[in-house]
This record gives sequence, structure tokens and C-alpha cells, in this order.
Amino acid sequence: MTKYKLPAAVLGFLVLTGSVVASDKDSYLHFMNGLALERRGDYASALLEYKRTLLLDPQSIFVYKQALNLALHIGRVDDAEKWARFVVSADSATSDNWVLYGNVCWAKNDLEGARKAYEKAQAIDNNNAEAAYQLASLWSSRDPDKSIGYLKRFLELRPDEEADVRYQLAVLYNLKGDYEAMKENLLKAKEADSLYLQPRYMLANYYEMKNDTASALAEYQDLSSLENDNIDLFNHLGELYASPAVSNLPEAEKYFLKAYGLDKTNASACFWLSVISEQRRDFSGAAGFLETSRDLKENPSSVLRLSYYYTQSGRYTTAVKILEDSHKKWPDNREVSYFLALGYDDTRRTLQALEMLKGLIAGDTGYVEARMQYAVISEREGNIAEAEENFRLLLARDPANANILNYLGYSLADRGMKLAEAEVFISSAVKLEPDNAAYMDSLAWVYFRQGRIKEAVAQINKALKLVYDDVTLWEHTGEIYYSIGDYKNAWRAFKTSFALDRSTKRKATAEKIKDTQEKIDPKEAAALETDFMKGMLLQGREFSAFAKLYAKFKGKQVKLDAVAHFSPPEDFSLIVMGPLMAPLWKIKLSGSEVEMDAFSLKGLDEGAFSYWARLMAEEMRDYFSGAWLRGAEPDEPGWNLERLKNAQREVRLDKTLTYPESAEPARERKLEVRLGDYFLGNLFLIPKTLEFKVPFFSLKLVLDKNQLNLKDVNRFQLPR
Repeated sequence: MTKYKLPAAVLGFLVLTGSVVASDKDSYLHFMNGLALERRGDYASALLEYKRTLLLDPQSIFVYKQALNLALHIGRVDDAEKWARFVVSADSATSDNWVLYGNVCWAKNDLEGARKAYEKAQAIDNNNAEAAYQLASLWSSRDPDKSIGYLKRFLELRPDEEADVRYQLAVLYNLKGDYEAMKENLLKAKEADSLYLQPRYMLANYYEMKNDTASALAEYQDLSSLENDNIDLFNHLGELYASPAVSNLPEAEKYFLKAYGLDKTNASACFWLSVISEQRRDFSGAAGFLETSRDLKENPSSVLRLSYYYTQSGRYTTAVKILEDSHKKWPDNREVSYFLALGYDDTRRTLQALEMLKGLIAGDTGYVEARMQYAVISEREGNIAEAEENFRLLLARDPANANILNYLGYSLADRGMKLAEAEVFISSAVKLEPDNAAYMDSLAWVYFRQGRIKEAVAQINKALKLVYDDVTLWEHTGEIYYSIGDYKNAWRAFKTSFALDRSTKRKATAEKIKDTQEKIDPKEAAALETDFMKGMLLQGREFSAFAKLYAKFKGKQVKLDAVAHFSPPEDFSLIVMGPLMAPLWKIKLSGSEVEMDAFSLKGLDEGAFSYWARLMAEEMRDYFSGAWLRGAEPDEPGWNLERLKNAQREVRLDKTLTYPESAEPARERKLEVRLGDYFLGNLFLIPKTLEFKVPFFSLKLVLDKNQLNLKDVNRFQLPR
């Protein structure tokens, strides 16, 4: 015979009903069917079965309890109340019955009735844990102290529930403002059950509130090991590491990447990863993270940020396209319209830019930024009447705005219009911001236009001492010195402006250089050019830069990170980095001393590698120290100047390490050096690429101009 254990509800029913007779059998079957329906979630049908059971057996207290619990569960409070009253009237000496009655009163929002019922249950049986728990819950919002007392009693009766009770005690102490007691209970909850996460999150939040960031991070990190798919937790950890209290962006990035890996559309992870990339000046990477964010569908600000990243990475057309789509979606958003107008201007769709800006200021006369941009573009396009009108409207609104005063004054002065009034505008701007070089330049220019050359010279020189890398400022300097016949200073100024300029105006500046040079004695002009080239080189200034190193050997190519550093008078080092920026290899030249790590590569003799590596490092050291130009005479078109023109050179590697231009190199022992892709750093001419070739090996070092550490500023070209 098969033996099985009856469910507790069935046993209880049989105990209360006694032996099964015909009518009892029917009530039993209805009760069993009700239980089955309740387990399947068909609560309405289950309750109907319990009612049928009670019709057949109206005295079964157990069935009443089962039915009223279900009625409470599905919100049938009236039925539950009716049955609860029967239960306590039929059996008022049982503590649990009063707990049930209290639950029904609470469901009906009869809190006083519930309190009395629970206290009745406790009076009957002081060890009724459920009554203590319900009283704690009832008093939690009205009297935390009473609630704490009942919870402590419940904990005495149910020590196995410690983790949850300690957490609830912590919540109550938090309401009271007793944070030490709160912390104590949270720690005990964690000790009782380290996998119960709610108190641990509350504990971590408490550490944050106390500005104990280290403890908060430790707690959250433990939690992240338990919840390795919790995106919100990873984002919060990232935000903590990114906060000013920690400011550890590499560590923050690790957690944002974990969140991003779980959901590439997560707005918070996409935002932070884009911001971190932006700080590295990696605008392309920043755009890549942000363009997957779901926030783009709902938030115009995210679209504007993405368009900015596209613009900064040179993807102007893409920036305009996303702004156009956003303008269709949010036609009334003036910020989207404004930045779309700027995008049109960037992509030379000037008429569309002006039309959109004009619409913005017509619809909102107080939109200062749009009106200012409209005036600036109008001035640039030669519509001085429209520009002047809008600049004056802006000034009427804000008469002490130095930027507007300068813009209007310079616009007039540059065209030789209303020079006296232009001077008043610009002088007012200078008074408001006496250290602003742009305003000084404008004042110098209006003096120049008025024929007050001595004052113009004094003012332009003051400006140059403050700002060294402005194209227009150097061009104005050239014009002013040219006007007084100081052609050498004019030539230097025009050359500097040419070096800085990347616009179509460069051709006009080149013509000015040619014209000015023709007015200088040829020998003096040659010396001037040599001087200029020398002055543009670093010539022994301390600098360091991150770089990418590319090496080719027997058909294989290696790409690594590196750091180059020059320290005067002639110390140079190159450190090659591995994963996580760990140093792999380095060479350091200090005077005649050389320090170099051992290096082994299959197929390459270590001695030969050391020989060539030293020569390459010496070439770099000689360039940055200025040794390349030493000895070049003004009238000598020597190899020294050719190096500045990206000409490849072949160096004979003799014992004295001298490189006369006329000597033919030994073909089997040849080192080719090519410098190129020059850029300006603090007005010094710096090669971005340094390439070296030998018959069996090539190396290219590419400096990162955005991660260049150069303290000195080139003042060599200032007028003398």
C-alpha cells in the first residue's frame, strides 16, 4: 500500500470535522477543490468553493480561516470581516484568531480595531510572535519607539528571523535620526545573512551620507560580486569613482564599461563613457558611446552633446544631419534650432544659418546668443548694416558687455567706418577687461586706421605679450610694422601668422611675406629666414609627450605606446609601454652616458639592436636639443635647413658621429631619418612623426599633440 502525507490544510480540516460521512464528504471535496484552485491562482473560483464548503459545514472554523485569508489576499474585505467575526465569536480563546481579526481590521483601515485585536492576542498568549510583529508594523509610522519594542520582542521569539528584523530596526532608527543604532543593526543584519542585500545597500548608502567614500566603495564592490548583472549598481560605483571625493576616472570607466556591456543603450553608462572619452580628447570614441544611448530618443540635450562630439571629430555633415532630424522631432526647441544654425555655418550653408537665426530672434527678441551669432555671421559676410543694427540692439540691452562693444567697434574700424565712435566702443571694452589681448588688438587696429601709428605699435606689443598664437593679431602686427617701414619685424609677424593659419587667407599672407621680403637685402633676408627657423624649434626646451610607436621587422609590425621626454641641456629618454601602461623597455641618454634595457628579438642580434637604437635615440635627442642647427651659417644652404623641409637624409655612421652633407653614406650601414607632419605647440614647430629606417628594420614614433607637456612659450618672434 502506498503511503503519502496529507497537506496540513487537509489534516486540519479532517481534525476539525471528524469522520467523513456523506455531507462531510461533499464539504471535503469542495474544500479540496478550493485548495487546488487556489494553488493554480484561480482565486475567485477557490473562494466560491470555500463558500460551498461552509454551506455544508457552517461550523468549521478552519475553513473560515482559510477562506478569510484568501479573501484578504484578493481584496474581498467584507467577506473576510464577516468570517473573522464568526471565528473570534466561536473561539475567542485562541490567540491566532485575534491576529486574523486584527489583519481584517487593518485591511479596512480600522487601525484602532487592529491594535486592540493584536493586543488581545498577546494577552491570551504573550509568546505569539505574529501578534508582536503586527503590532510593530502598526506602530512603525506613528510611534517608532513602540514599534522597536515589539520588534525586539519578535526577535526574542523568532531568532531565526534576525537578518530581516535587524534591517527593519535599522529603518526605524533611521526615522528617529539615531544613525549609530541604525548602523549597528545593519552590521548585525549583514552578519546574520550576508546574502540579504537590502540592509547592505542601506549600509553603503549610510557610508555615503557620512562621506566615508572608501567604506561605501568597499560595500558596493562586495555587492557587485553578488550581483554581477546589476547595471544600476555598476553605474553608481562608476559615479562614486568619478566624483570629486575620489576622482579616479580609469577605475570609474571599468564599472561604466561593465554596465555598458550589459546594456549598450543604458543612458547613464553611455553618458559617462562619452564624458571620459571627451576628457581624453577622443571625440570619435565619445560619439561612439553616446550614439547607442536610448536617451537620444527622449532628450534633446543628449542629441546636442552628440552633435558636439561629431563636430569636434570633424564629422560636420553627420552633426548637421542629427540636428536636422532632431529639429523635425522637436521643432519648438530653440537650443536644437540654434545649434543647427551653427552647424549650417560650419558646413558653409551660410544662408540657411542666417535664416534660422533670424527666425529665432524674431520669435524671441531676448535670445541674446542667437542675435549675437546672427550679427557675427552678418559682419563676416559683409552685411555690415545688418550686423551693426543687431550689435546695437544687443548693446542697448547690455551696455557694459565688453564682447559686444569690441565686436561692434572692430567691425566698424576694420572697414574704416565711424572711427571715432569705434574707438569709444573698443576703449570701453578695454577698460572693462584691461588684460584682454583681443580688445588690445582691436584698439591697436583702430589707432592704425586713424594713422596713430606710435599708439598702434605700443598697443599691439602689449597684446602680443599676453597672446602668442592668434593669427589675426600677428597679421595686424605685420601690417602696422610694414606701414612704418620696419620690414624685418613685419616679415617675422607675417611668417608667424602664416604658420598659425589654416584657412584660405593663407595665400594672401604668403603674398605679403613675398612682398615684404623683396624690400629686405637678400643676405639679410637669408639670415632672417635662418633665424626664424631656429626660433621656431624647441632648441633645448623641456618637454614630454605620449606617443605611438610602430616598428617593422621581417614583415611583422608592432604597435605600442611610448613616452618621450627631453630635459635640457641634452638628456633624452624613450620609454615603451605595455598593457596598463607598464614599462616594457627604455633608453636614456645623459651626456655621453647611455642606459638601455636588454632586448631580444628572434632574428636580431642584441648588440646590433643596441647600436641602432642608440643612434636613433641620439637623432631624436639632437633634434630636440637644437644640435641639428648648430653651426649653420645664414648664407649656407646646409643640410641643417633641409631637415626642416621634411627632406630625407642619409647619415654616415662614422666614429665621430658627424654628418657632412657632401659625404656619401656606406650603403650597407645607412640610417634614413625623416621628420614630418609638423604642428605648432606653444608656437614651437614640432614634428608629429619621426621615422627611422635601416636595411632590415624601421621605426616610426608618432607624438600625440593633445598629450604634450610643454611649459615654455615661444616669444622669439616678438618685434625687436
